[in-house]
Amino acid sequence: MTRQRRNASDARVDAAPERETLALPSTIRLHAPGCRPALRTVDEAIHMIDMELAEELRRLPRWTFARALLVAAAQSGRKRDLTAAVRQVRQALSNEGWLIERQASGE
Repeated sequence: MTRQRRNASDARVDAAPERETLALPSTIRLHAPGCRPALRTVDEAIHMIDMELAEELRRLPRWTFARALLVAAAQSGRKRDLTAAVRQVRQALSNEGWLIERQASGE
């Protein structure tokens, strides 16, 4: 392979397209100290865990598992992975007493 072709090949790898933000099936509303009031995307949920939770909470298994499922859903884009991730995030929020349940009439 010539040097020019190798450089072009390297440039294509470096210029990989950004992944699309994955929306949650429904907004997750929460009331947590120092956290945003609603999560609409997988990226927002991951950011909330990484940056808005206290470190001692981030280390709890329920939060590390929720984060791992969110990352897997973002990578795969599969509905099944997203459903499992949302279920775990909602459960972790509920365990903290921070989940605001949706009204019977919807969001």
